[in-house]
Amino acid sequence: MTCINMSFGERSKWEKREEFRLKNITDTPAVLVIATLDTKEEEAAYLCKVIEKNGLQTVLMDVGVLASPRRVKPGVSREEVALAVGASIDELIKTGNKGQCIETMIMGARKLARELYNRGKYVGVVGIGGAQGTNIATSVMRELPFGVPKFMVSTIACGMTTFGPFVGTRDIAMMHSVADIQGVNILTSRVLQNAAGAICGMVKEFISESSREERNGVVAMSMLGTTTVGALRAKEILEGRGFQVVAFHQNGTGGIAMEELIQEGFFRGVLDINLHELADWVVGGLHAAIKTFRLESASKMNLPQVIAPGSVDYSVQGPLDTLTSEMKKRKHVVHNPTLTLVRLSIDEMIMVARLLAGKINKAKGPIKVFLPLKGFSYHNREGLELWDPEGNMVFIKTLKRNLTASIPVEEIDAHINDTQFIDVVVRDFIEMLENLNKRRDASND
Repeated sequence: MTCINMSFGERSKWEKREEFRLKNITDTPAVLVIATLDTKEEEAAYLCKVIEKNGLQTVLMDVGVLASPRRVKPGVSREEVALAVGASIDELIKTGNKGQCIETMIMGARKLARELYNRGKYVGVVGIGGAQGTNIATSVMRELPFGVPKFMVSTIACGMTTFGPFVGTRDIAMMHSVADIQGVNILTSRVLQNAAGAICGMVKEFISESSREERNGVVAMSMLGTTTVGALRAKEILEGRGFQVVAFHQNGTGGIAMEELIQEGFFRGVLDINLHELADWVVGGLHAAIKTFRLESASKMNLPQVIAPGSVDYSVQGPLDTLTSEMKKRKHVVHNPTLTLVRLSIDEMIMVARLLAGKINKAKGPIKVFLPLKGFSYHNREGLELWDPEGNMVFIKTLKRNLTASIPVEEIDAHINDTQFIDVVVRDFIEMLENLNKRRDASND
């Protein structure tokens, strides 16, 4: 296969923003340290000291409410955090409403942190705290772009605590503090030293990599275990043509992470060949998309996108013995001891098709829909457990009937994992990207 390096003349929105931000980073980069100084002053000061000993600067942000720090002067005071959203610390205290106080500090901290980051005032962020401090600091971290070093030392990063609300779709590293973060002692000092070492190493590597990072020809691709064969084939072809392929697992959060990064301007195009999160969203499966804007971002960004209904034929449920009697009667596959794949009913396939059509119809940029006539997932093939040709055809007819006439659709007499299907899909996707490149070059002349 001939290797053609795809080089796009116009830099992405992400590249332009990062270039501006990196130019504004000082010779000694800084780390944003977030803590409630009314309860964590000593510990935050110690963390800053260790970070600075490692050769970086610090910007200390106070997100506490009840009292001003006594021994340190933060770079961003609690009064400034509250004022960023038009609030007064004194008035907040008078309300006596803890929830309102936390929410106000979250909003103010997020706003200021984003502004400071865009101006190149810091490169990474580290937070320390219990439940309240973790909530505030990780809310700030979720506001920052992918790749920015994010490290949280928390008393609740352990046991049965669910990390989803704190991590979301972002690349946040969480570390259990083991002991309560109260004072600097033989245990907490070691934890804070390790945290400082971690964030400093992350920041130094981030700066080193950012200075030589290339993003020409980066595309997003959705996939799941039941379409892995086809996805790997697509990845191989695209990489052979000089593209970088970033794959996202459709497990509830993966698709939304992809959508968010599309909106940030990371990608030149989207190969969306697995839509399972939307099927599970319709029927209440375990891998349902955690937010409603799945399959919408590429349209808003006018990006070339190719769509195929990968893994829309089943829902992911729990262990077999937990299924309802109705679901046990359906076609199903025991994927592993904790997950069971259950075939969607015809009515459910209709609902999924209508949902997808409504989202696809919003497209503004180049788009094409491909429909595999011999199955949508590994087990949805003639002779295997989830094969249901009637249900598949109802889905295809419903989708086509609800799509606007301007949306091109191609049916291929192959399974979604077959090379006969994937090769055609990727060929058209590359053609879309090349045509976009030609239009951009022409506009730059």
